[in-house]
Amino acid sequence: MKKKNSKLPIILISSLVLILVFLSSKFFSNTPFNEKHFKLQKPSELLKHEEIDTKFAKALDPYDFSFPQDHGSHEEFKTEWWYYTGNLEDANGHEFGYQLTIFRNGLEPIFDAEDKKNVLNNWQTKEIYMAHFAITDIHNKKFYSFEKLGRESLGQAGARINPYKVWVKNWSIQSSPKANAENIFPIILRAQDKDLSMKLNLKPVKPVTLQGLDGLSQKSNGAGNASYYYSISKLASKGKIQIGDQIFKVKGFSWLDREFSTSSLGGTLAGWDWFALQLENNVEIMYYRLRDQENNTDMAHSGGVIIDAAGEKHPFTAQDIVLNSTEKFKSKYSGAEYPISWTMEIPKLDLKVKIKPLLKEQEHQNNYPYYEGAIEVNGEFSKNKITGKGYMELVGY
Repeated sequence: MKKKNSKLPIILISSLVLILVFLSSKFFSNTPFNEKHFKLQKPSELLKHEEIDTKFAKALDPYDFSFPQDHGSHEEFKTEWWYYTGNLEDANGHEFGYQLTIFRNGLEPIFDAEDKKNVLNNWQTKEIYMAHFAITDIHNKKFYSFEKLGRESLGQAGARINPYKVWVKNWSIQSSPKANAENIFPIILRAQDKDLSMKLNLKPVKPVTLQGLDGLSQKSNGAGNASYYYSISKLASKGKIQIGDQIFKVKGFSWLDREFSTSSLGGTLAGWDWFALQLENNVEIMYYRLRDQENNTDMAHSGGVIIDAAGEKHPFTAQDIVLNSTEKFKSKYSGAEYPISWTMEIPKLDLKVKIKPLLKEQEHQNNYPYYEGAIEVNGEFSKNKITGKGYMELVGY
């Protein structure tokens, strides 16, 4: 009797393993796609309407926020992010900027626990998570940027509220042991890649600010072209940054931005410029400028907020601000030309400042290139000299 060829299944299995390793290296590595036929995707395109979006919930009316629950995920919406940025320094004046952002992207909406369970196996997922981690080493003029992707299955990535944790692999945002079910803060940010790592403890100095109309931030014409958006404009931050064999004990202030939506950008918009300023007089200013394909400001939907020393918000519109670019930086990686220096005026505040990056090259050179960097602010506020720090995001160039 002729024996069966036992080598064939082994060959097939080996081939499948090699294919899976290849695919995982392309879709779940930290190395940017540089293949000849790969087209870099602009993050702004991820917020445009698609046919599948009709299955997801949309931001239509003001939202009744409830905390701490709304610090967690909103899986009935397609897109969501937890956005932490900040400026830190050590006892010797060595300055750093940092960013840790986790994005959730829904493949199918999840409205209840049954939807969550409705998968074929433990490998299948209805959500993909992406995270960006960056450090700006201002003293040494170096920008470090990393990216991770993971599915919401097999423990790779996810978000939960009790105990609070949002994570992609070994990068995480989670409650410290001092937190409880009623208050997720203090929180701990952790990220490590190659020979660079960060661990920070964050505690709010200011309360939650609901952006737009009670948290409903309309981004363009059309029902549902909006997001639910809130911020915590000032969080006391301390911890350590390690670069190679150097460890820096740092402290400073961070900013949290949280948004969840389904299709927040209309088809005529190309991207946005976002500024988060933390001034030395304990006032914070946030402004986002939405741009069309010709780089014109969408005056109806751009706007911002001033958060005073007591934590009270004072909204303003695009008509209240004069913003002009004074310097550009062209990326060799993406080919994008970013306006990195600005003058900003808000006449009714008697505010006139210059905004400059603390390092020119602060573009994320990953699969989704955009500019996100630490900035400095200098000028006048109510006829007094003013300085400050902050962060700037430039998307869609």
